[in-house]
Amino acid sequence: MYNIAKPDKYHANWYRAKSIANRLAAKLARSQLRAEKAAMQWDLATLEMSAGCAGLAAVAFAASAAALVLDASFDGGLLARRPYSAHRDSVIIYDPNAPTFALAADALDSSSVPFTSHSEDTPFGSYLQQTLDYAQFDGLFRALNTSDGPLHSRGEAHITVVSPPEFDRVLKPAGVTIGEIEGIAARVGIQDARLTPVCLGRFAGALPKPATDGDKGRFLLYSLVVADNHGDLARIRKEIFKLYRGKGGEGALFQPEGFWPHVTIGFDRRDLFIEDGIYKGANLCYARIRTDE
Repeated sequence: MYNIAKPDKYHANWYRAKSIANRLAAKLARSQLRAEKAAMQWDLATLEMSAGCAGLAAVAFAASAAALVLDASFDGGLLARRPYSAHRDSVIIYDPNAPTFALAADALDSSSVPFTSHSEDTPFGSYLQQTLDYAQFDGLFRALNTSDGPLHSRGEAHITVVSPPEFDRVLKPAGVTIGEIEGIAARVGIQDARLTPVCLGRFAGALPKPATDGDKGRFLLYSLVVADNHGDLARIRKEIFKLYRGKGGEGALFQPEGFWPHVTIGFDRRDLFIEDGIYKGANLCYARIRTDE
């Protein structure tokens, strides 16, 4: 596509530098043209390196890619950032009539928030979460409650890393304890997990297979879809999987990568889960999120 005939480390570094410069210029000038040019130059750099360059230059290139790549789209005069993560290649379809919602840039930073343990010996009473500061999300909830209310909020914010059904139905029967799970989370540093907002997700419809008559009819749910950019939360799930398999657990019953991190913002009737047929990944995207410094 770009007529790259042979690898060239010099050209790769040149294209990379030009891409970074144009990316910054695109953000400052709010220029879609510069954003597209930056993306093309990054593609050129990638092709130059992937064509066969090796050694330290390739290592440096790979290490800097996650931190430097920015996919930019232009919407209503605002540049909307897409995180460099698994969601980067996702198909994201926004509602053309949805407004852009604001969120503090450090809303997902939970490094100063105490960990909350959930280890009750009751059905669905044990699970693992990354605890967030609810005050950071209250403004988003109030904005939605005004436009689509009345909505209910949990009054707290978190990202579920191991769900109650996963623990009760899979991990616990294999002999994995919630204490062991929390020990892994503490060692990896669950409260220091680095996350990026992807979009505001919405479900507005009927469940595909209502379990009871009470679950029939329309539901409304909003969640902030997030990206586990550095794999911090994924690492916790992988370590739990190793423990689970070491205790003889059946691998087919627990998929460490089967994980869609999100923050539930509000709902009209109740929260909805995978067990209801609702997936909260980039497929849920409804509106763009603008992060304010």
